[in-house]
Amino acid sequence: MASVHLAVLVSSISRGAWFTCWALFFLHGIGLSTAQFGIGVTAAGIAGLAISGPLGYLADRIGTRETLLAIGIAQCAAMFAFAVVRDFPTILAVTCVLVAAERATPGMRVALVSGLAEPDQRLSSVSTAHAMVQLGTIGGAVVGTVVLSVDTDAAYRTLCLGCGTITLVFLALLARVPHVTSLSDLRVKRRMLVLRDRPFLLLTAFNGVLALNWGMLDAGVPLWITTHTRAPVWTMGVLIGLNSVIMALFITKVTKAGTTIAGAARLANRAGIALSVSCVIFAASNHTSGGTVVAILLVAAAVHVVGELCFVGSGLGLSVGLTPADAHGEYQGMFGTGQAVALMIAPGLMTILLTQLGIAGWLILAAVYLLSGAGTLFVARKFIAAASDDD
Repeated sequence: MASVHLAVLVSSISRGAWFTCWALFFLHGIGLSTAQFGIGVTAAGIAGLAISGPLGYLADRIGTRETLLAIGIAQCAAMFAFAVVRDFPTILAVTCVLVAAERATPGMRVALVSGLAEPDQRLSSVSTAHAMVQLGTIGGAVVGTVVLSVDTDAAYRTLCLGCGTITLVFLALLARVPHVTSLSDLRVKRRMLVLRDRPFLLLTAFNGVLALNWGMLDAGVPLWITTHTRAPVWTMGVLIGLNSVIMALFITKVTKAGTTIAGAARLANRAGIALSVSCVIFAASNHTSGGTVVAILLVAAAVHVVGELCFVGSGLGLSVGLTPADAHGEYQGMFGTGQAVALMIAPGLMTILLTQLGIAGWLILAAVYLLSGAGTLFVARKFIAAASDDD
């Protein structure tokens, strides 16, 4: 398991650097218009949505390690391509490949760790892997912040080359991870199970809505900062660094509260509350500047990360706890699809809510988070009650 965690750590350095800079890479480095940026990330999100479910089923058939290797190769090729591409159609195609691979990676990572771990160690192993993601993201965010401070095309393209090289190291480490027994190894043929699991599908939908908090931080907050505040450009790197440090320090502890379905559902409800509060605080930074805007954004980001901790802990607890032993790829792929939907619509949604509606947009987003957290708790309780009646 240590080899998996090391591979995850290395991969996340690239991820942290890229997602600290990606929005401004497209807008400042390449020079895309806001409309082109919106079209590109939306099209890429659709690609990610389309591929997550089928890849999960494929992973159960041929092996999760092999599927994750293929995804990593696609990510590596895309990062190197970003260092040289110039025209919008090519950029759009490469973005679709990269985002589709990125959206599929978390579910496949959970499936791989779950397949390698003993049943009673699955959730703790998965939460440790997630902590490795955050640690790697911290290092990457530092690099990304430096690139943002330079804010030139050459700096952004050098970053792409570096991210591609790091991904090559990740692939070499992943190749040393043991093969997880697949359905093909067992000579088992069956249709997808998850499509008949209605409680799981409902929980996936609510979790997907809560996953908007990722798009809010990655795309919404940078747009808000540049259009509604006079905060320094480097502020975004600091916010992501703060997020990653707190996630790395506390995700394992928070996940322990989600070892049961009831506990995971309560975490989702807390996530909805915390995320809604963060929206209100972000709204308070409207048209502020100097030390005041930085202070407000830091407080909002701190409350946001509390919500994200509860959201991630809830998602891990629900997805791992409700997955059959021989369907990790399929169930994690479907769970990832719910999150992919959120990340697909997040850039466009955040553009409308935060740049056009302003404070009202933040309040709408807060209400959405509250309803989603409460909805998760309601469905989980109904599921638990139904299971108890069956027993």
